[in-house]
Amino acid sequence: MRRALAAVVILLLLIPLVGAYQVPERGVVYQIMVDRFYDGNQSNNGPFYDPEHRNYRLYWGGDIEGLTEKLDYIASLGVSMIWVSPLNDNINRMAHGSAPYHGYWTRDYKRIEEHFGTWKDFLKLVEEARKRGMCVIVDYVPNHSNPSTDGEFGALYDNGTFVTDYFEDTKNATVNPITGIREDIYHHNGNIFTWSGIPLKYANLYGLADFNQLNPWVDSYLTGGAMLFANSGACGFRIDAVKHMELGWLETFYLRLYSERPLLIYGEYYSLSPERSDDLYELYRYSNVSPVLNIPIRENIVRTFGFVGSLETLSRTLEDYYSLFVYPNKQLNFLDSHDLVRFLNAAKRDDAVERFHMALALTMTLPGIPVIYYGDESYLVSKDGKGDPYNRPMMVFNNTTEAARIIRALAKLRKTNDALAFGDFRTVYANYSVWAFERTFGSHKLLVVMNKGSPAELSINIDWPDGTYIDALYRAEMAVENGRATVILPRNSFYVFHIEGEQKEPLIGSVTPYIAQPGQRILIGGAGFGSGGRVTIGGVSARVLSWSSGEILVEVPEVKTQKAWLDVVVETGGKASKPAKLRYYSGNDVPVLVAINATNLTGGIWIRGNLSELAEPRPLLRSSTGYYFTVAPLPKGATFSVELYTGSPWGELEPLNVTLYGFVNSTVVVLRDGPPIVETETAPTMPTTTIIHRPVGKNPLPYLLVAILLLGAALIIWKKRD
Repeated sequence: MRRALAAVVILLLLIPLVGAYQVPERGVVYQIMVDRFYDGNQSNNGPFYDPEHRNYRLYWGGDIEGLTEKLDYIASLGVSMIWVSPLNDNINRMAHGSAPYHGYWTRDYKRIEEHFGTWKDFLKLVEEARKRGMCVIVDYVPNHSNPSTDGEFGALYDNGTFVTDYFEDTKNATVNPITGIREDIYHHNGNIFTWSGIPLKYANLYGLADFNQLNPWVDSYLTGGAMLFANSGACGFRIDAVKHMELGWLETFYLRLYSERPLLIYGEYYSLSPERSDDLYELYRYSNVSPVLNIPIRENIVRTFGFVGSLETLSRTLEDYYSLFVYPNKQLNFLDSHDLVRFLNAAKRDDAVERFHMALALTMTLPGIPVIYYGDESYLVSKDGKGDPYNRPMMVFNNTTEAARIIRALAKLRKTNDALAFGDFRTVYANYSVWAFERTFGSHKLLVVMNKGSPAELSINIDWPDGTYIDALYRAEMAVENGRATVILPRNSFYVFHIEGEQKEPLIGSVTPYIAQPGQRILIGGAGFGSGGRVTIGGVSARVLSWSSGEILVEVPEVKTQKAWLDVVVETGGKASKPAKLRYYSGNDVPVLVAINATNLTGGIWIRGNLSELAEPRPLLRSSTGYYFTVAPLPKGATFSVELYTGSPWGELEPLNVTLYGFVNSTVVVLRDGPPIVETETAPTMPTTTIIHRPVGKNPLPYLLVAILLLGAALIIWKKRD
């Protein structure tokens, strides 16, 4: 009997349950710098260890075991996702005066850094987090490995086997005839000095050895390393430095990671201003593939609350910023991070803590998933400096503060109020010191009111039923009568009023992920779904895997279309939801370098084609070798055509009335002005790596579980025979 029960338990572990999936917008992320959190195993502290925690560029002892030991503390804040700094094996030397305590100088994407623990420790962390209703998001670094001119000089290993380093790779590198870049495993194009065009994506970021992701071995290796975490139970990834990688490669990379189950994958597109620059345009393009951290608006929030600034100006900036996302509620808001000066280190004013509470509450009520940086709940700051590395002090544990209470209260409300998770965003009133904004999703409403100036009485028109409403944070009261709301606002006050009415119609608020190809699973979040019904994607019925009133898990069907975005509709009880959007890919996509001969072409050139993958315009880069090019995800064996356009970001694209054709039989496609002859279509000779293309490592856990299951079944049969 015990053996039979064990076999059943193992079988259940192998079956994805709907409860294992979370709608990200209903949760809060807690970001942790692993080395600075908690030391759970002192035997792995050395070398390059500072037990007194004075040298911010050495290891301080935090590890996966320590993180696991403190899961109850993290859970007490009401968060549901834990974002951990990179865990992969980093270099074993100092570089530029620093140890790689931060995790961003990877040498082996198949192993865990020994200072942090082992794969066994990671599996235990995932399981223990799951028991507490949380999951683990892993920071992953596919743009670069480690410093090219110091430390281990870009040394790269594959599960312990040396592959190359930056100087060894130089010997094998040849010039790509399309891009004009010397490359093999790495790009050899110097450091980024021009922060646009080809250097932005094909040169070393601050001297870090820049991967050539279009090298088939590199592509497979980086994907395999990420799959180890996904197969070990990670619920998502934060992808470092996405603006320095080709979007077309990232698309295929993400699609492979989504092959097993829905994940939350979001990128760090480092852009500090919400002004409509070419860089911000690219941020929005990248956000159409995966969510991004809302870095551009963070400084505006800190400046307005920590220094001086008008809430009316901030309201206009944020409304404009959020309006251009397909899924604004899927992007991630934060107040502090490991890259920026902490709010309380920056704001030097008598009421800094009160203003910190206001800014913290704002990031948790704006559209988007909130991220809490470790120690924000305990007012963690360094007395030794402000920016990197001083924004990464050793953790101080205190969950009894006012900040911790605010986090708990709003995390709890996010689970029950659909407007906070999925709602729209509309300013009701704003002046220099006072701001009121409303968010609505069906019959759920949220009114956020704040005042950073002198005490004031606010009276506004609002479409809420008459009555007295209680704020979720301080139990302040707001009276509504005949469509007029009145509330008293003390100095530095922040109130959150809410309504949770019955959701009587199906409403979609979330699709996770919002890019997919046929056969992949997506999680639809929303309200009013009832107990069953039908889901269509692009007008085609999707296979339903699970259904509840607020979540539906479906398998994406094959759709014959040339559109980039397809409508997702939920039908239940004779009613249909308004359509949500899914970015659709044909399937069997590979990253392809698409090139056009630059003769007779000048200025900004874009392409748009007759495949879903090419339905949205893609800008091209111009190389020194006479080509315009981009990287696009394209189905193997597909023939396609593209139209050429000229123009610039934010402007209207003008057609050039030129049609070119291609056939995907290689990772390089040079477009031609006549229909492709499939049998003879060839690509220009490309450099090939001299490194042996090793098979991608696989996580042994699923195979081990299957083996145990089969063994258990055999034992049961054997027992019956007795």
